[in-house]
Amino acid sequence: MRSLRTALVAGLLALAAAALIAHASVWKFFVTDDAFISFVYSRHLAEHGQLVFNLGEKPVEGYTNFLWTVFLAGWMKLGWRPESSSVVWGIVCAIGTMLVAAWWMRALRSELAARRLLPALREAREWSPWDAVPALLLAAVPGYACWATGGLETQMFTFFATLGSALYVSGGGGRISRASAIAFALAALTRPEGNLFFALAGAHRLLGMLSQRRYLPSRDEWIWGAIFLAIVVPHLLWRHHYYGYWVPNTFYIKSSGGAGTWGRGFYYLWRFTDTFLVYLLLAPPLVALWLRPARGTLRFLGWAAIVLPVFCLYVAKVGGDFMGLFRFVMPVVPLIAIACTLGVMTVAGRITRGGERLRFAPAALVIAGLGAYVWHDVRVDRASLVFIGPASSDNGIDTPGYLRWYTEDRAAIGRWFGLVAKPDDYAVVGGAGAQVYYSDMRSLDAFGLSDEHIAHNVLPVSNRPGHEKYAPVDYQIARRPTIITSAYYHIGGAPLVRDDAPWWREKGYHYVSVQIPGLSSPWYTFLKRTDRTLGPLGPDAP
Repeated sequence: MRSLRTALVAGLLALAAAALIAHASVWKFFVTDDAFISFVYSRHLAEHGQLVFNLGEKPVEGYTNFLWTVFLAGWMKLGWRPESSSVVWGIVCAIGTMLVAAWWMRALRSELAARRLLPALREAREWSPWDAVPALLLAAVPGYACWATGGLETQMFTFFATLGSALYVSGGGGRISRASAIAFALAALTRPEGNLFFALAGAHRLLGMLSQRRYLPSRDEWIWGAIFLAIVVPHLLWRHHYYGYWVPNTFYIKSSGGAGTWGRGFYYLWRFTDTFLVYLLLAPPLVALWLRPARGTLRFLGWAAIVLPVFCLYVAKVGGDFMGLFRFVMPVVPLIAIACTLGVMTVAGRITRGGERLRFAPAALVIAGLGAYVWHDVRVDRASLVFIGPASSDNGIDTPGYLRWYTEDRAAIGRWFGLVAKPDDYAVVGGAGAQVYYSDMRSLDAFGLSDEHIAHNVLPVSNRPGHEKYAPVDYQIARRPTIITSAYYHIGGAPLVRDDAPWWREKGYHYVSVQIPGLSSPWYTFLKRTDRTLGPLGPDAP
């Protein structure tokens, strides 16, 4: 019987993994433009041993995902391009998180079983179909499936943050898992928010100490903290030595929003809560609290009660994100899925006490609930594929459908520039991802993510996340770029003539229009230096 139940759980987890991959295919396993910024760094590390955006220039940390960038560089060194490796490993990390959720669910359920709160499951080490429910729920969440690809570090960070949380919370009994410190440290190397998870674990531990009237950490707690610092501090020292700052250059961009940042951030959280019906998912654990579950369940819910609000406040502080389906809050979605399952299971345990006739009620409840949630998410998926960009977005939140289109056009433009540009050509760009990656041109990111001067000396002009600052025109021209494609480009059905053409000609630039294969519209208009040749475009002196 035990082996049969274990096989059933394995089958359900395999079903969840297959469902996730199928769900991710809705967005055609796309890679978003921002991911290509990291790919540029990965390529320069793999090919030249330099973790820089522009070869030959002062290093600037224009990425916020060190471990992910280095990881992709390692695979690139072996011949696996990041456009595909990032998608595969994103899905692997997403499935890995689902398996961690299943293991964590088993640990929590075992404590319920040991307390005889689930009469049918008194074998504390026995797998149960309940353990697969969080994974099935995660596979149904549109944002979790969408950002399993995208090329970003979202799922690697989610995996390490969830693993660290599971190892930490499952310690119990006054014990602390040293392995959780390693997982939290790897999360911190993947994204800076990993430090927040470790700090919250420390605060959680401190509250436990005070409740026991214990005022000094134990030997295991000292070792736990030392393990985390032993991994994180060397990277911090290297960052300061290599880049000259203690935090990434992107911090000075993304933390510079004005008074409207909090409002945009809270709107982002509301849309996340409403789109994914988070308020319904959190209702079962609230009922579970009322039923007074086992200590292990309370320990988990206490951890979730600390992490969820604090992490969400952090997301609000930075203004949320401009990418649809809420990638910034994905690291806490596994917590929500487990809390929901735990709550339903606790309620089900009370229901099954009602007699033999009710023993199938929990399964029916879970199947009906998952079915209704999937039906809701199908509509969310369809809405996310609609082409809605900055001009008409939901308070600055673009749909993945638009992000995919934008990246494909930028990739086509970059490939064309890569064919015609000379080694000493320089570009000023707005989208510093796919265009720079495929053109392999040294470039200035007009939004300053990889430029020290813009990040530290230019005042913010917007509250749009990642777009708070913008390079002054004089600063752009001072670089004497061959082309300027930041705010001065146009994709359309015919060449474009702009009213400011005489002003730009005085500065040594003129508008040119070319037809580029693969664009959504055939003509591409941008600024080129009048004294330079670029492929078929010759000099054009006044």
